[in-house]
Amino acid sequence: FRISFGNCKSSGYFRKRSNQRLDMLEINLDTSSLDRGLSQLLQNVSHPRKMMKAIATEMTSLTEENFESESFGGNRWKQSQRAAQGGQTLQLTGQLAASISTQVGNDFARIGNNKPYAAIHHLGGSAGRNHSVQLPARPYLPINGSGQLQNGADKRILDIAIESLSSGL
Repeated sequence: FRISFGNCKSSGYFRKRSNQRLDMLEINLDTSSLDRGLSQLLQNVSHPRKMMKAIATEMTSLTEENFESESFGGNRWKQSQRAAQGGQTLQLTGQLAASISTQVGNDFARIGNNKPYAAIHHLGGSAGRNHSVQLPARPYLPINGSGQLQNGADKRILDIAIESLSSGL
């Protein structure tokens, strides 16, 4: 930036001759870097698909962590009979965990599972013949049946959004 007053010009600091009267103060700011930054920010906001893809990838990572830890954001699932006998909860064949899919668009990031038994394991409810078996909810996706993100997911997703929006600034 440049600041000038009277007949004396200075870059970054004021200087005044002892007998000079201060007539005018002029401040000039070079906003080219600000303009470039705002332009890049506008570009990032206008094309959010890359950010949505990163969010979908993060949701997949959260889901994988839930299967590994047998929990939803650190809250342990109710142990299954299989897990009590040395296996893992929700991991009989591995197909439930292997069937996680994501979709992205300019204004959404979606995660889901297309297995017919996916919803009953995630949300809980009656299953089996005549709905005689009551399964507890074992939310494995990073959002539960009430639409709440698991502990820590909001910060991880927000960090991705901030990084994506500020990319190139």
